Amino acid sequence: MSKKLGISSLILSAIALISALTIPFIVHTGGDMAKWIAGLLIFSEVTFWTGGIVLGKEVAKKYRSYLNPKNWKRKNDPVQPVQVSTKQDDV
Repeated sequence: MSKKLGISSLILSAIALISALTIPFIVHTGGDMAKWIAGLLIFSEVTFWTGGIVLGKEVAKKYRSYLNPKNWKRKNDPVQPVQVSTKQDDV
């Protein structure tokens, strides 16, 4: 139950962050834009950290490793296949 709550909180945070980028196209006055964007960014941060706290340290480490560029090209297979040379010697 808490895992679903934490993941949904993180998803809600991402939706709020993305919707903050659309506010300039919807609201036309400067003061209203600033209020909406600030409110959405604060809401996004609060829901993100709440989801992180609910999910716990292990899940945060797992997803942080997904976001690490060093791990993007690494395969999950722990056993690397041995490459056999196809070059033939003097036959």
